[in-house]
Amino acid sequence: MKKLICLFILILMNVIIPAAAGSAEPEIILYTFYRQIGEGDELQIGTIDQEGVIRTLSGRFSEMGWDEKARLDYLSDTGRFTVEGRLDFEELFAVKSLISCLEDQGTRSHGAAEDAGTEESWAVRYTEGAEPEFILLAVSGESVFENTDPDAQALYLRLRRIFPGVISFAYDPDGMGPAGFLPVSVAGFTGLDAETLGGAEIRAVSMDSEEGLIPLELTDANKSELLALIRDGKVTGKADCISSTGGITSYTFYGPDGTLIGTIDFEDGLLVTNDGRYYIEMP
Repeated sequence: MKKLICLFILILMNVIIPAAAGSAEPEIILYTFYRQIGEGDELQIGTIDQEGVIRTLSGRFSEMGWDEKARLDYLSDTGRFTVEGRLDFEELFAVKSLISCLEDQGTRSHGAAEDAGTEESWAVRYTEGAEPEFILLAVSGESVFENTDPDAQALYLRLRRIFPGVISFAYDPDGMGPAGFLPVSVAGFTGLDAETLGGAEIRAVSMDSEEGLIPLELTDANKSELLALIRDGKVTGKADCISSTGGITSYTFYGPDGTLIGTIDFEDGLLVTNDGRYYIEMP
């Protein structure tokens, strides 16, 4: 149900937002900044708008407001920013899907570094009337705040990769940044026991959007690779909040008496779940 709601919101994000904006500048959907007030004000900002345009700004003094709405007004004045590039279509669609499903599941920890300044990362979601809803992803520096929702962690990780010069505490060995998504075994994540599956019958089907379910023949090597992935593989984070109606390969396990043990789905090398797709890595 959550996935259906998220996909509906995603459609609204792609259809309603541009129409509601009706302005010269696309709406900001992700932003991160570092601000130090004191011995020489310093400001570093990175933004991504609804068209995927990546912008940065560096300076020593800032008129950027302290509340969310004032900040957004400042960030929307793109004339002061430098364009650094643009997300490709697939990446932008993934980002928008994550924002559509995003929830506030934050956890605050103790202060991390006195007088270090503060880094904040935010997502912005817009209502039908184009009113912004602000969801905090993470805070680093003098204090640490982490939204533990997997969608939030996926967005924060993207910001870390896109704006390494802004989100610097995230790489600090002393732990001044959020821990992020903690890898978990595929077996633990899915609830499948690799040892129990060893003697199971495995049936595989490919889901084609036009032809429907297509049975697949599995070799012993295929089965061994699948069991090794479930036993040794790690789920390392969320990729997006979408899954297509075609392109999924589904593996279903049956016990010796024909009882259903469980099912696991993959698409494009990603683990498919009810709330989206996740990255998997082998050791």
